[in-house]
Amino acid sequence: MGFLLLGVDSLIACIAVGPIVSRRIAVPFALLFGVGDGGGFLLGTAFHWSVSDSLSNILQTGILVALGIYWIVLAIYSTWAAKQELEQTPRARWGIWILPWALSIDNITYGLVDGVPAHASVWFSAGEQALSSAVQAGIGLAIGMGLAALFPVVRRRMALANGIAGAALIAAAGVLLVVG
Repeated sequence: MGFLLLGVDSLIACIAVGPIVSRRIAVPFALLFGVGDGGGFLLGTAFHWSVSDSLSNILQTGILVALGIYWIVLAIYSTWAAKQELEQTPRARWGIWILPWALSIDNITYGLVDGVPAHASVWFSAGEQALSSAVQAGIGLAIGMGLAALFPVVRRRMALANGIAGAALIAAAGVLLVVG
């Protein structure tokens, strides 16, 4: 049952960034969360690295806060650029591609600390975590995109969407730090 909890970070992060993710990349993006979490677990069990849970939580939180700040700065910049009639580029959302890998840190430490139950295979355990994370990421994206559809101003004004995603990601980092 612990593998379901390891995917909650994917759910929360994807709700936060759902408004800035296009439908065209939503499925591959959600699948990357599964690859990152399943691969992170395999990495942890294979190499037996020594990383404490508290360090893992701090690293993960720091990365999420940094991405949140980046998107807020991007929102401010793109508003300024629009006033200056400068070209806005969708490539500025490259930071979303860091999320699946940043959020796999807890799965690495889970593989280190808890390992694999005696009756289960490492591949089955990794598959459970990958499936859990991918499904929860997809649900999170659907919720985030649904919120953007309910509030169309978010889709029309990408600067606002980036700012909201940044603030939501910082809030999600706080929630994930408290939840552990």
